[in-house]
Amino acid sequence: MSRSTSFVSLHDPETCWKDPDAKSIAYFAKRPNVRLSRTVIEEIKEMAQRTGKNVRLSLHRSPNADLHEMIICQLAGQYNRPKRHLTKAQSFHIMEGEMVVFVFDNDGAVIDTGVLDGKSSLIYRIGRDIYYTGIALTPYAIYYETTLGPFLGPAEQRIFAPFSPDETDHSAYLAYRDRLLELIGR
Repeated sequence: MSRSTSFVSLHDPETCWKDPDAKSIAYFAKRPNVRLSRTVIEEIKEMAQRTGKNVRLSLHRSPNADLHEMIICQLAGQYNRPKRHLTKAQSFHIMEGEMVVFVFDNDGAVIDTGVLDGKSSLIYRIGRDIYYTGIALTPYAIYYETTLGPFLGPAEQRIFAPFSPDETDHSAYLAYRDRLLELIGR
């Protein structure tokens, strides 16, 4: 039996490539078949903790793929401005840590929350054209995210919620985040 060629590593340029133009630290798998080990999850987590930035490993080979599957390490305190995708749904499956998903109506009222803890609650799916955000509740949350591709660029695919602070205003974001977390008793 031959050895498997499906395992990937962020540190192996034969199996992954780093996207220099991505907003966060982003890698793409180079192979059509991808198997993840605990080691690559630790690589993602370690890189996020070392850099202080969110890190993602896309299991698809490029932004042009029809199906986007990503392993993301989101750090507590990182701002993911509420947004909506007009034409596609998205799902989150928690792997480590805890996160909360907030869903909003068009005026900014919270219409649903989902704490993903990896025990009693594992997955949250958001339909298309719905405002949402996710916040790590533990020092980091590692989750598997799935959505349709291709990635056409931020302006073509997402609309930021006008009721939320701009991502450049850190103090406004912290106040906004704290108000959201109060809704779930955190």
